[in-house]
Amino acid sequence: MKSKISPWRSLKIRVTVLTLGSLVLGIWALAFYVSHMLQVDMQRVLGQQQLQTVSLIAAQVNDELSSRQAALERIAKDIDARLMAEPTALQTLLEQRPLMQILFNGGVFATGVDGTAIADVPLSTGRIGTNYLDRESVSGPLKTGKTVIGRPAMGKKLGAPIFSIVAPIHDAAGAVIGTLVGTVNLGKPNFLDKNTQGQYGKTGGFLLIAPEHKLFVTASDKTRIMQPIPAPGLNTMHDRYMQGYEGFGVAVSSRGVEELNAAKAIPVAGWFLGVVMPTAEAFAPIHSMQQRMLWATALLTLLTGALTWWLLQRQLAPVLDTASRLSLLAKGDLPTQALPVAHADEIGALVGGFNHLLETLGEREALLTESDQRNRHFFEKNSSVMLLIDPASGEIVEANPAAERYYGYARAQLVGMNISTINTATPERVAEERQKALREERKYFQFSHRLACGELRDVEVYSSPIKTGGRSMLLSIVHDITERRRAEDMRNELLEQVRQLAYFDPLTQLPNRRLLDDRLSQALAASKRSGLYGALMFLDLDNFKSLNDTHGHAAGDLLLMEGPVA
Repeated sequence: MKSKISPWRSLKIRVTVLTLGSLVLGIWALAFYVSHMLQVDMQRVLGQQQLQTVSLIAAQVNDELSSRQAALERIAKDIDARLMAEPTALQTLLEQRPLMQILFNGGVFATGVDGTAIADVPLSTGRIGTNYLDRESVSGPLKTGKTVIGRPAMGKKLGAPIFSIVAPIHDAAGAVIGTLVGTVNLGKPNFLDKNTQGQYGKTGGFLLIAPEHKLFVTASDKTRIMQPIPAPGLNTMHDRYMQGYEGFGVAVSSRGVEELNAAKAIPVAGWFLGVVMPTAEAFAPIHSMQQRMLWATALLTLLTGALTWWLLQRQLAPVLDTASRLSLLAKGDLPTQALPVAHADEIGALVGGFNHLLETLGEREALLTESDQRNRHFFEKNSSVMLLIDPASGEIVEANPAAERYYGYARAQLVGMNISTINTATPERVAEERQKALREERKYFQFSHRLACGELRDVEVYSSPIKTGGRSMLLSIVHDITERRRAEDMRNELLEQVRQLAYFDPLTQLPNRRLLDDRLSQALAASKRSGLYGALMFLDLDNFKSLNDTHGHAAGDLLLMEGPVA
């Protein structure tokens, strides 16, 4: 039998979808949790590695700057006021220190107290005679007498980005009489390049930053040399490093790239060295794992879906077969018989339950059939008039042969006829009495029924509610009481005659008690002759007491003669 179940109401589809949904949700939840935890762990490990790397390089840069600063200060101590007064001798001194040109690829020059260059190596740079007092790196030592690492700037003669280490020159009294300036040309290969040149990983790099001057000193990306640092708020980790934090973290750069970065201070210059790597590269293994997990999830989903569908198809086959057989049993296309139990499992138990239900229903059906046959026999063969009436509409649903004979209608005429057609009472009263019988407030009624020939007959009706075919009906048993009514009428007439005889003389119409005994005797004799002797039995005791009180023993004699009154 072809299933008429909607696909989305199918148990197989719902179980399959639920299983796949649970599997996918579980796998993705696990993948998210694993990837998140792995990313946290990798971030910590890689961040620590970055911090170790940048700490090592920052220490090297700090040492390089310290050694150059120390070398410059030593030479500055060799210069006295005499050499400052003789620029040629000073020039010779500087030329005799070739190490200085190795340490400072931009050359070394000396200035007087007014900031004008008076000696320069190599001479080719042409800085002699140029005033540098406007440079903070020169004016600062002249005022404070301390060595400084100056602000990165464009060299006046070199025309390239530079920074300088400036040491003060003192006379014998300790007064500052000039400065010795060592220049590092950032546009040419320099000692910083061996530490900051190249990339960190494939796409990462190094950044040397001067927080005081808010400039990039140098970087793996040469386009950033002497460029201003990002404004506050653009890079949360950079803001922390600017405040002196040393460590690692993840943040979005000013260029909109999420990066894993670390930073370490260079104390001698007041700078810090940073290293950055885009998280896309840092966490590439995680992303690759997520992609593999996606494919694995898709494959597992397909395999699980196919396996679940196959198992459900196999396990639910007995249920579908049972449903098909039950449908055929309901249509009567198959004889009522036990369904086969394929497996001794839960589904087998379900089929066994169906078999037990079929057995029980079969027994009940047999009992109901037997009971229905008895009831039908009682209804059909009963000599009493019986009608089955719909209490709502008053329509006669069934009538027995006795009803056909009594009313003079064929069964086909009675069935479907409204009871108000037979009952002479108003339809409203008949409907009201039907509802009382249905609620079992009353069971006994007296009506006048019209026969097919038009004759009116007095009837007693006993109505009781019954269930048949799943509906509430009224079973009405009708008794003809027409003759009894006539006898009661004659009794009443006779009673009136007795009363007349008891109280009044028939000739004079005057009260005459002496005639009571004779009149009662005559009435009794007349009742025997007319066959209404039994009617006197219905004279109520109160009437006879009234007669006895009025006429003495005559009424009492009548009671004794006729027996007790019912």
